[in-house]
This record gives sequence, C-alpha cells and structure tokens, in this order.
Amino acid sequence: MVIFTLMSGLFTAIESMPHWAQTMTLINPVGHLVDIMRRVMLKGSGLMEIRVQLLWLVGYAAVMVTLAVNRYRKVAV
Repeated sequence: MVIFTLMSGLFTAIESMPHWAQTMTLINPVGHLVDIMRRVMLKGSGLMEIRVQLLWLVGYAAVMVTLAVNRYRKVAV
C-alpha cells in the first residue's frame, strides 16, 4: 500500500518521476483516484472530464473481482 501511495502522484508529480515509474503509475488504482479527486475538488470537473480515470478504475475492479472469484474454492465437507 505504501508503494501505491508514493507512486500515486499525491506527494510527487508524476511528470517528475522517471519514465519507468510513470509507466507503472498507469496501473496504479490509487493514482487514478488521486487524479479524480484533484480534478473534481480543484477544477470542478464533471463525469465527462473524469471518464478515462473512471474506466481505468472499473477495469481494475473487474479484473480483481474476476481473479478473486476464480481463486475462491469451496472445500467439500
């Protein structure tokens, strides 16, 4: 969790990170959440302005739920 927070762009601008870190930030759900919060709170953005970040989060959630369901196994008693 600490790595996700540090790589989210909350404390350090993503543009000032090395290229490899900027690429890793694309798959960081916390980074997208921070971007959404910044856009809504500071710029007053609506759904159309944050749709890309929302789609990333929905995609991430779908993948994680799919993995969780596939890994869950009922033990026959």
